[in-house]
Amino acid sequence: MISVGVLVENSTRPRPWNHISALKRFAVRLEDSLEERDFLEAYFNQHKVPNTNSSEEEPWDGWEEEISRATMDHPAFHLSHVLQIMGISSLTVFKHALGRRRILIHTPPPVESACLLAQLAAVISTGEEGASGVHAQKIAVLGVVGLTDLKRIEEVSAQGNGWIACTTDAIFLEKTQLYDLLIDLSSRTQQRPQRPSLSVSRFSEGSNIKTYKLQSVRYTWSDVKLWTELDRILEADFEHGHPHEAYATKSRWLDPWGLYDDVCIVCAGIWTGWKPSATTSYRQSSSESTPVTNSNSNTQLRLSTDMKDSSRKSIDPRLGPLDVSPSTRAKVTALGLLSAFHNHTDFLHSRLTEFLASTPGAVGIETETVMNPKDVVAFDLGPGSELDARFLEWLSETRGKKVKVRRGWKDLFRYIFGFA
Repeated sequence: MISVGVLVENSTRPRPWNHISALKRFAVRLEDSLEERDFLEAYFNQHKVPNTNSSEEEPWDGWEEEISRATMDHPAFHLSHVLQIMGISSLTVFKHALGRRRILIHTPPPVESACLLAQLAAVISTGEEGASGVHAQKIAVLGVVGLTDLKRIEEVSAQGNGWIACTTDAIFLEKTQLYDLLIDLSSRTQQRPQRPSLSVSRFSEGSNIKTYKLQSVRYTWSDVKLWTELDRILEADFEHGHPHEAYATKSRWLDPWGLYDDVCIVCAGIWTGWKPSATTSYRQSSSESTPVTNSNSNTQLRLSTDMKDSSRKSIDPRLGPLDVSPSTRAKVTALGLLSAFHNHTDFLHSRLTEFLASTPGAVGIETETVMNPKDVVAFDLGPGSELDARFLEWLSETRGKKVKVRRGWKDLFRYIFGFA
């Protein structure tokens, strides 16, 4: 196994993905000749920067400026792929990230697709204001963690701002007290062979020993409204090669098994646990190769067995041109999806501000404020959904407030029949 990485300076907006293309090539070169390492030092000397304070960092000019100068290695350009793969269940991840919960992604090696998912969850759950604002502080992305990071995980958890981490250690599946949401990319059952499974960690009552158990979780019906908007943006994104007729006749979240044509290889690893092959490579558009995806696709992934030009023992099919510039359509799609998430985040926080302002006595985390089903509906959430209720309680905690959502049958009865 060969691994190459860089140390990125601590800043409010680190961009480690700027080095991805180069690092992949370095790994391949080291595989060819492990003794030759001069190019690593040369790359480091070329890109190292002097120590700077956060006050000296360039100002944040919004996502449009960020996307305009980014290459295709930027996580935002993979957002459409991840949404197609995870479907409407991706909004469950969004709620946990926005509520600043502890999210763990369990994945088989390689870990790139899991780390990409972690970065995207942080990006979509951060407000448009970016570097300032009440909800602009990003959830911590811890990267790949192992058993040696348990103390670090506990320290970050104590800060109360949540975190997202990836791991290949299956023992974390038993340490359910460490996280609130588990995204298991390695679980492939006969009933769900391709969709990543989501589980929440719940406290198990009725025992003298404090224990937590995993419970499967999906989406809530209140997610349909936001997903419909996201689905409309994905439908307009023809550059990913999805047949227009398929979108016109069926919704993606109602037929999830039709989602997996023409996503990029890295994103495909989210559900396949993909590993480099010693006998095959993937590349786009070759007249001598056999198409893997639907023949109606505009940009098909094709399988090639022509290995004559390679002397390597293995080929990484994710290697492509260095620093590929995204197309205009890719930029429009990325900005459209980000805007949908950020606008929804702004809407939720504005509703929460109005609710807290109209509630006497909501002065701190010590004072519990009651939210009834009518208040929940104002957030475009389901009054009978346990996940939506917990989400509002989490969202209130990010504002330093303690809210209790009442969703008993008496409360629902009063709401349905118009009683106060």
